[in-house]
Amino acid sequence: MDARRLTVAVALTGAVLCAHSRSPTPPQRALQRSDAGYLLADGTIRIVGWDDLSGIFDKLNALYTKSHPGAKFVYVPGNLIAPQHSLIFGETAFAPIGMEFSSNLGSAYKALVKAPTYSVRIAHGAVGSTAKLSPLVFIVHPSNPIETLSPGQLLHIFTVGGRAPDIVLWKQVGVKGAPGEREIRSYGLPESDHYPSEDPGFGVYLFRDKWGLAHNAHNFQMQSTYADVVRKVSSDPAGIGITAANRVTPGVKVVGVTAGDWGHPMVGSRDDVLSGQYPFDRFLYVYVRRLPGQPLDPFVKDYLRMVLSKEGQEAIALDDKGYLPLNATELASELAKLE
Repeated sequence: MDARRLTVAVALTGAVLCAHSRSPTPPQRALQRSDAGYLLADGTIRIVGWDDLSGIFDKLNALYTKSHPGAKFVYVPGNLIAPQHSLIFGETAFAPIGMEFSSNLGSAYKALVKAPTYSVRIAHGAVGSTAKLSPLVFIVHPSNPIETLSPGQLLHIFTVGGRAPDIVLWKQVGVKGAPGEREIRSYGLPESDHYPSEDPGFGVYLFRDKWGLAHNAHNFQMQSTYADVVRKVSSDPAGIGITAANRVTPGVKVVGVTAGDWGHPMVGSRDDVLSGQYPFDRFLYVYVRRLPGQPLDPFVKDYLRMVLSKEGQEAIALDDKGYLPLNATELASELAKLE
């Protein structure tokens, strides 16, 4: 077992066992309804999900089959949007994705399903590896003396029109001398999933949900990829960028972020994420169809309880993608959503 897997195993032992001790149920029949739209003609359960999670759900499906002999699955991999489409029309048991529900599809879901979207978190983003979802970090040129910024300062650097003044010069966040007189140039992926990029969930997570539909700053330069953001900042002494933690290169410096106006600065490390305190963490979600006043589909509830069990979290954490398990508090919160 390598160092990463050992760290994850230790975290799982402390977090998952504290949250609950429920393991997958003894062998029994799968609980899906015979009229469910996600059932194929031969009884196979169809899951349409994000392609980055194929390996994880191969492991989870095998774990479920172990306790429910005869259950059969097909995982249909797609981009981040495909599972959301399939959930709207009931063609997937649930929708595993690495973003919050799309702005474009949210209204369609509510109109056709007659219910609000409903999600359960199953893991944190990955800090290392080639995973497509990672916590967001803030980077500057190595020559920039800034070491720490608060969420409020970041909001007013990257957006305009808030209650506090926009931050347009480096001296407004404490940079002294000539460097402080430079105008800040900001870089990131598009503020909305209306624009193409490698991560449609970026704008949904940050500008829509985290920053309350704030509009990007006038000098914000949209990039198509996180690698583009890193390249821009590495050559711009006045620049600041938003990128994924696992896309950082030696040519830039990660700025520490405090949870509030004060506090210990964090850089999106593994320990920061597992603590549940990093303010720009991101999660893997399973979206489900849940109608007001009605219980969850019994199969979906049974399967997700397994995902949130000790064995399910281990299956996620030990996958090569490196997605990180939920901590005890997070597990308790997500399990409560299934009731």
